[in-house]
Amino acid sequence: MTEKRNGYLVSRALRTFMWASILAALAQQLATTTDAIVVSHLIGPDAISAVNLVSPVLTLCTCLGFLFGVGGSIVAAKAMGQRDLATANRVFTAAIAATLCIGIVLSVVGFCMAEQITSFICPVDSRIYPLTLDFLRPIVLGISFSLVGFTMQNFVKTDGNPRLVSVAVMVSTVLNFVFDIVFIKYFDMGIAGSAWATIISYLMALGICLLHFRGPHHSLHLVFVPILKEQSSIIKEGFPMCINSLLLGLSVYCFNSIVLHAKGADGMYVWSVCLQLFLISQMVMAGIGSSLFSIGGLLAGERDMPGLSILFRRVMTYICGVLLAFMLFVMMMPEAFGRMFGSSAIDVGSQLNTALCVFSIMLIPYALVANLRVLYQIIGYRIMSVVLSIAQLVVMVLFVWIFSLISPENLWWGFPASAIVLLVIVLLVAWYKRRQRPEAAPVTLIPSTTEGKVLNFSVRLTREDVAEALNDISTFLSECQLTKSADYSVRLCCEELLYNIVNYAIRKSPEKHFADVHIRYLGSQVTVLLKDDGRPFNPVITELPESTDHLGLRLVKGSTQINYKYMYDQNMVFFTIKN
Repeated sequence: MTEKRNGYLVSRALRTFMWASILAALAQQLATTTDAIVVSHLIGPDAISAVNLVSPVLTLCTCLGFLFGVGGSIVAAKAMGQRDLATANRVFTAAIAATLCIGIVLSVVGFCMAEQITSFICPVDSRIYPLTLDFLRPIVLGISFSLVGFTMQNFVKTDGNPRLVSVAVMVSTVLNFVFDIVFIKYFDMGIAGSAWATIISYLMALGICLLHFRGPHHSLHLVFVPILKEQSSIIKEGFPMCINSLLLGLSVYCFNSIVLHAKGADGMYVWSVCLQLFLISQMVMAGIGSSLFSIGGLLAGERDMPGLSILFRRVMTYICGVLLAFMLFVMMMPEAFGRMFGSSAIDVGSQLNTALCVFSIMLIPYALVANLRVLYQIIGYRIMSVVLSIAQLVVMVLFVWIFSLISPENLWWGFPASAIVLLVIVLLVAWYKRRQRPEAAPVTLIPSTTEGKVLNFSVRLTREDVAEALNDISTFLSECQLTKSADYSVRLCCEELLYNIVNYAIRKSPEKHFADVHIRYLGSQVTVLLKDDGRPFNPVITELPESTDHLGLRLVKGSTQINYKYMYDQNMVFFTIKN
């Protein structure tokens, strides 16, 4: 029945998650970009270089957000996919506690050692040094808020509320922009004012995300139990992204050093604008690609490999389409992009235009490798994912350094060259891996088979199609070695729950809606997962009137323990029948 599976509900979940996540990533990136725009126009072009020089320090700190925030959300998503809410809550508590403690330590150490850190990232005799120090001192105080907020955002999205994260980040971005102008222009706080505006935005985003836990549909909550044993699983899942973020910070530091040595302060400005181009593209990759962590982790926990394949294809289609349009825009209008960051105030026009056009070529191959890395992590290739995290940035630094030695004027070509070479290497490694596991899909390596006997299909929500689907379920169950009691219970539950969706969940045009049915026989038990995009209806807590219309549903509630969750605008009903 796997050939009957379609991408209706996966795409619906992706769109729900994606647009909210893109808006959040857009707002988050706008906070960084507006900082660069405001300081470059109100203070001068050297200010954007100072912000750029501090960014590796912040990236090194926020890599811990990826370790616990992303890693924890993946573990929690898989646990929720297996309907193990106790584990999900322990993971949530462990991740929040870890980021809070580490963030406080980093803030204190960073503030006390601000001068030493600034001397390390910027020569003391440079004209950029005073601006860098003024920006670094206050910004490190907000690291704890940043880490806890980032971790909270990941868990709120995983818990099915990406829209609230979007609101939180958009509101904080607007505040960041307003306070940037107020602190710099009217309070005369200089570049330090931009740092304080950023800290205020962190606090606002965190406060809004906390509202999720007052709503009716949240599953996660803090628990007071020993949580140290959960740190191991969190670190295992978050390590590839942590390494990638850590290396990104080190790479930016290396690129800063290479460009300063090869092209001086003007070259540093050009590189700073190229970095903003990269960060904007990251907005697209983070906004769309983060669905792989939350939705993909959930599907992996459910062992829904056809759904995971559909999700990855849609994710890559969206990302490549948006990045291609963005790349063409930059190539055709590099001057317009440069003017956003004050290029008219410094004589680097020709150099900047060339650099932007060349640099933009790397965006799509870089995104392909980055998302394959995430997918490999989700399906269990952790070592491969870690190696890719390291290689993606080490190879880039190596290529840029070699190009700077051969021809400083053409060092920008090191970026696309490294991305394309690494993509070819990844495809070759995936081809080799598939030779060892022929059942895996090409390139993605998603397994086509899972443990047990599986029935996985989509059904149109009309009474005729549901009736046909129930016949297919009966055929599948007859092939399984079930007791009469277990066989009857599974048939009864599937029939009543599917007809309940048709009768009450879909208000109009049922022929345009589908439900996903995922049944897995493991010998000792049968697990059933039903998903639909109708009105929220919780069969667990809903009080049913005393009438024959609801007799079947009452029998279902009496024959098995039902697990219900409403997330990504979908009803998800899960139950297990012992054989």
